[in-house]
Amino acid sequence: MKIKKGFLLCPVMGKTMAISTGELEKEFPGMIKMNETSTDIWKWIEAGKEREEIHRLYAETYDIEAAQAQEEVDGVIRQMEEAGILE
Repeated sequence: MKIKKGFLLCPVMGKTMAISTGELEKEFPGMIKMNETSTDIWKWIEAGKEREEIHRLYAETYDIEAAQAQEEVDGVIRQMEEAGILE
């Protein structure tokens, strides 16, 4: 799992936004507003972390139970897949 080439995280007026660049901009115009947790998940995916490791990192970072972390991470990843951000 990885972020599709052409997507970048950018700060915009104090918020983190995912934007498309280059040729990808024709397919995906616009931006996606990211919250703190989705930004962390994005960065872990960019770093090449496997899903199970992201679950663990998320649980540790946000001090939550493993089952809750798995559910939340998988929900964000599903949204990223549906938006066409992941390949």
